[in-house]
Amino acid sequence: MSIFSKSLKDFLTLRFLLLSTFPFLVSFLVFGAIFLYSGSQFLDFLNSGGAFADVDPAVHPIINYLLTIAFVKWVIVTFFYLFGTFFILLISVIIAAIVIGFFTPYIVKTIQEEHYPKFIRSEIPFSKVIWMYLKTAGIFIFLILVCIPLLIIPGVNLFIFNVPFYYLFHNILLIDVGSNIEDYDRFQYITNKEKKDFITVTLVCYILSLIPFFGLFLQVFFVIYLTHLFFEKSIQNAQG
Repeated sequence: MSIFSKSLKDFLTLRFLLLSTFPFLVSFLVFGAIFLYSGSQFLDFLNSGGAFADVDPAVHPIINYLLTIAFVKWVIVTFFYLFGTFFILLISVIIAAIVIGFFTPYIVKTIQEEHYPKFIRSEIPFSKVIWMYLKTAGIFIFLILVCIPLLIIPGVNLFIFNVPFYYLFHNILLIDVGSNIEDYDRFQYITNKEKKDFITVTLVCYILSLIPFFGLFLQVFFVIYLTHLFFEKSIQNAQG
């Protein structure tokens, strides 16, 4: 049976389907609270012209004239809405990945008992896991800072922020799953040797995560699939 077939069969069980609602609910509650708290202020900000509301007509007459044109103002407001919506979507993906991380040990343990009972799991020490997360967060922040100046480049600004967010998503998934299966040295060895396969899987998962609502619900499936993949790769490398 393929990894996909096994993962889908596991995912469609009642316990995992119920577990899938948690990332969705937490993301919904977080952004619902943010919208209730600051949504009206944000809408006022956009409707007033946003960052261009205080443009001095004497200093910037051309910009001031353009802002009096209804179409130009509509384009600016639309851009803010679209960019804000996309940014919220990226943040929700990361929140969902973090939330499901609390359930990953249970998912890994369940799959190991049902599919790989002879496999002896190891775990990375908690202190090292924290260090791996902090290192990932540091590189993520660095990538964000590198990407910010690129927002002025047309075309590039449509996808550039996916680079740091995919990096964070990829590493959160790998650390969450791998740290519950292998020790630190084996984790490093397997993830480096099988890098292409892991990147392919997490990239597909990330793209699916960008589908509103649907992507949040699939977070448990992503962890299940990656868990099967990690077990398979660990077994193959142990035999090799």
